[in-house]
Amino acid sequence: MSYPDYLVLRNVWVSSLVLSLSLFGDALLYVILPVHADAFGVSLAMVGFLLAINRIIRTFAYGIIVKIAARIGLKTLCLIAATTAVASTLGYAILAGAFWLSLSRALWGLSYAALLLITLSYAAVNPAKTASRIGLSRSVEQIGPLLAMTVGAWLATIVGPKTIFGYLAVCSSVSVALAFFLFEGAKPKTIKRPAKNQRLFPKPNSLDAMIFWMGAGIDGVFTLSISLMWAEHVSLELAILIGGSILAARRLSEMLVAPFAGVIADRIGTKLPLTIAVVSSIIGFAMIGINWLIVGSCLLVLARGALGTLFAAAVAKINHDSKITALARNQTWRDIGAAAGPLAAGTALTVISAEILHIGLAVALSLSFLWFISSPGWRILASTRQTN
Repeated sequence: MSYPDYLVLRNVWVSSLVLSLSLFGDALLYVILPVHADAFGVSLAMVGFLLAINRIIRTFAYGIIVKIAARIGLKTLCLIAATTAVASTLGYAILAGAFWLSLSRALWGLSYAALLLITLSYAAVNPAKTASRIGLSRSVEQIGPLLAMTVGAWLATIVGPKTIFGYLAVCSSVSVALAFFLFEGAKPKTIKRPAKNQRLFPKPNSLDAMIFWMGAGIDGVFTLSISLMWAEHVSLELAILIGGSILAARRLSEMLVAPFAGVIADRIGTKLPLTIAVVSSIIGFAMIGINWLIVGSCLLVLARGALGTLFAAAVAKINHDSKITALARNQTWRDIGAAAGPLAAGTALTVISAEILHIGLAVALSLSFLWFISSPGWRILASTRQTN
């Protein structure tokens, strides 16, 4: 069943704004916690764990969230997730110590997993223009983090590193009210529950393998090592500035490139833009591997902005009858990669160079892409075209 475009778009806008507002606390924590660990009552060694635990939680959560969505519906789930997201942000303001902050981060991991699946599910309601709606959703999602990392960081210097999260919790509470405006009817007709004997980590297909390496590579190794690689050529202060600018550009790329990639995918099909983005990522990893840092970074930032839309659009297109379950599996493997990448890189960088790591990522992503080309999913994308 197809729903009127205005109802579908309404849900995409509302759910994306709910997610965007909910991201206030998480985005600012990445800026505040490393330099103010003592204010939160944790050691610097604990900071990395606190910033990663939400991803670890999400790798286990997606399958459970699909079951909950099938039972209570997307709108009710959105209301609950928005509320728990506000609670997690408030926790950063009023709680201290590793244990309590870990609980807040775990609660955020569950909230984000639910809100992300909700926005993707609403975007994929109608087959037509799915990629455009996913691109719009990814773009709107970045508004909150950009505001938090700029205006929020500035306000933190005035009100203090913990108090600012209290103000952010109040601001993000608007998301709970917004969730009431979701139209219950414009949602996937059925949500297939995962099988009772489903394994803890669902078996990946070729698309899952590609998004795993994207998460491990761009969200993990590249993010962790780019400042270190620049420090070999410029001063440490300048390297940090360049690295921070590249990571900020990644957020802007998702805001600007994601909707453009979605429109292109809807006009000409998902296969060609997905191929271009994946090949650009492979070349980007290779360029960084030979120390062409500027070219490689630009390619990875632009490709990452497009792939957030294109992977989700491809999953929805290939798995027409079980979109939410397939999207959940795909996001699970992305988060496994994004969590495993920094952990593995931290150890690997003690024995091999960052350049070799990026060459290895280029090879791994190439092999995953060849696997995808030989899969039934590739043939589905090749034989179909999304139309207006």
